[in-house]
Amino acid sequence: MASVCVLLPPDMLRLISLEVLRGTRDLEVHHIDYGDPPAVRQARKYGRLTPELAAQCPVLSQEDLCLLARTEIVIARDLPLNLDRRAPQLRWVQAVGAGIEQLDPAGLSKLGITLTNASGVAAMPIAEFVFAQVLALWKNLRLFDSQQRDRVWQRQRTRLAAGRTFGIVGLGAIGRATAMRAKAFGMRVLATSRRAASGVADPDVDELFALRDVDTLLEQCDAVLASMPSTADTFEFFDAKRFAAFKPGSVFCNVSRGAIVNERALMEALERGRPAQAVLDVTAVEPNPPDSPLWHHPGVYLSPHSSTSMDGYDERLAYLFLQNFARWQAGQSLRNVVDPDFGY
Repeated sequence: MASVCVLLPPDMLRLISLEVLRGTRDLEVHHIDYGDPPAVRQARKYGRLTPELAAQCPVLSQEDLCLLARTEIVIARDLPLNLDRRAPQLRWVQAVGAGIEQLDPAGLSKLGITLTNASGVAAMPIAEFVFAQVLALWKNLRLFDSQQRDRVWQRQRTRLAAGRTFGIVGLGAIGRATAMRAKAFGMRVLATSRRAASGVADPDVDELFALRDVDTLLEQCDAVLASMPSTADTFEFFDAKRFAAFKPGSVFCNVSRGAIVNERALMEALERGRPAQAVLDVTAVEPNPPDSPLWHHPGVYLSPHSSTSMDGYDERLAYLFLQNFARWQAGQSLRNVVDPDFGY
């Protein structure tokens, strides 16, 4: 019987079905109410945790510490500090999302702990969100809503998606799900992949580029999706030089991590129309600070890290975990293992 501990605050338990987990043979499932404050999570993502911030981490009860001490598998968004001492039996951490920077992949690897992420679980809803946002801009849906409120009956020009070029920087699960939907709309799809060479064939895109050739992709695209992991190599990947490569009038959409964008450079690029509009589901600091200029820029469309959907998320994550648990029992390699050298 494997001991599994779900480390989530009560309002986050919707991310995984405890009922499904507890109905599985060979699993002893417990729950510990745990979640770092946003400031702590932000600091841990960038390796900037100070003693003052560490003091804000939730305090575990003696009962929780006893449970953690015999836990072999953890399902979590955040992890308590000092795992080597508090969870000596821990061998596997399943993240509840695709982003895992705050979980310190390199540190877990040094402890002999395997980290897997939830890549793919949110791919479909995020791809739908991306297209909803892009189409809302190209079809002027927000302007029509405004005209209705003001009782204005006036035709507006709209843009056709079919025949346009959609670029995807990061052809992971989200990027691929988006590529398939772009193809369904009759669009030409270009994408980058860190591990692919330019010109390699891919069934879901028209042309694949190595990441070093991303500027060649950007200059051709009417819309660009950023779906990259946040690592030391991708920090502020979209800077002034990169935005200068964008096609005039294009749309930039970021659903991955705010850290990959230099927000000041983005604001300046928007003034030049390269890109002309930015759909941001993530920001460099979350929640986005009240004094951030992103709130008021007419070309920026913000959402509070909400591009995924909770509709069925709990069951999809539980299914992914149980598939991996069967592999773990059989001594097979797990899906979605995070490479500590790459950070994803």
